[in-house]
Amino acid sequence: MQQLPVNKAALPAPMLRQAGLVSQGLKIGLPIIGVGIGIYALKKLLFRRNPDGTSSKVAPSMSDMVLQKENLTITPGDAALFANTLYGAMLDFGTDEKNIYSTFDKIQTKDDMLLVIKAFGMKMYLWGGRAAFLGQEYNLIGWLRFELTDKEIVKIKPKFDSWGIPL
Repeated sequence: MQQLPVNKAALPAPMLRQAGLVSQGLKIGLPIIGVGIGIYALKKLLFRRNPDGTSSKVAPSMSDMVLQKENLTITPGDAALFANTLYGAMLDFGTDEKNIYSTFDKIQTKDDMLLVIKAFGMKMYLWGGRAAFLGQEYNLIGWLRFELTDKEIVKIKPKFDSWGIPL
């Protein structure tokens, strides 16, 4: 089957405009997509992670911490409630510091805190919100480091230091 040559002069003007728009869109869009993919790949290469998936720069690894069940003063259900309360206090714009402090006042032992960190799990973070593509997964420690200022961290740091959990 032989293709016939296309006479551009015979094409209607709207078709020519559409073809011009498509070619212009490709000239602009493809480089933008390429730059975006390059930034994403560079981010993956530069930001190393701990074995538990957290960023080594923001959230220390919790994998070497051992939970002693005999030292627990809260139940796994309480830990899940505390983790959800902390997540809700840090989610979206604005941080509810009072809620965070009152939750930490209820946590008494290092093992309780480790259970809360485990219940919190790994959650995507991007400026306090959920972001599936652009965000990065952090544990509770990572979220606290992003959401609290240095003055606010000073208020809870002594408790973490007594537990031997880096904040």
